[in-house]
Amino acid sequence: MTENVHDVASLIVTTLGDVDTIRLQKLAYYSQAWHLATYGTALFPDEIQAWTFGPVVPQLYSAHRGAYGVRTWVRGDPQRLNDQSRRLVDWVLETYGQLTGEELSRMTHAEAPWLRARAGLDDSERSNEPIDPVVMKDYFSRLRMSPAEAVSAAVGNARLEGYELSASTAKQLSGIAAGERSADDVVREVLARYHH
Repeated sequence: MTENVHDVASLIVTTLGDVDTIRLQKLAYYSQAWHLATYGTALFPDEIQAWTFGPVVPQLYSAHRGAYGVRTWVRGDPQRLNDQSRRLVDWVLETYGQLTGEELSRMTHAEAPWLRARAGLDDSERSNEPIDPVVMKDYFSRLRMSPAEAVSAAVGNARLEGYELSASTAKQLSGIAAGERSADDVVREVLARYHH
């Protein structure tokens, strides 16, 4: 584990240059989430909270409070990150780094970790509720599943809820998981069956 989130922030800013603070926060969040999912351990020990505009690390916020963007991050040292952690943050930056802070914020609003932490709250309501690292690990681990694993997990979850999925439904799920069909197309087909 690195010394703190500031080392991660320093690597993000060193790699990307000028970074708006919303983008910095979300990239730190995705770095933590994918580290949990990939290695089973936290990248940094600092808490992440479910704020209105998405996940926020209060330790980062207190360092950039009042600033729209940052060009340097002197509180951290990317050299304190081990090679494995540095490679993972680099991958996060390659994957998410071209997105704006607003786009990243919208993405986090659609994901289970932020949604669960804010359960029962209005979208605009303030909160400092922590995002559970276990929920982050579970959610992002599922994103790494193969199509067959994803369908198997969906069928298993349905059974746990008392539902038995038909072979045709499992086939539809396989098509979605493999990227052969969109969920929207399948939903349209199902709805069309009931509207005729």
